[in-house]
Amino acid sequence: MSHEQTPLVTCEGFGGIFSCSCGLYHVHLPGVTFHLNEKRFGLLVQMILQAKENRDLQCKNQAESQERHLQIVKRSSN
Repeated sequence: MSHEQTPLVTCEGFGGIFSCSCGLYHVHLPGVTFHLNEKRFGLLVQMILQAKENRDLQCKNQAESQERHLQIVKRSSN
């Protein structure tokens, strides 16, 4: 039986996410395709957003840490 897929997002040369008439989300990435129901698709989205947030926080903390390695202090000559 043929299912109709509606593109939700595509990225040329990388992949895409499609909503299928079978009720699943079809996620196509280089070398892999997987199908997720609504709940699991929502969990995947949450995981990706959390990973991005954690990575952004990690990069911010690393940048702040690197800034602390060099401190220029002007001393007054009294």
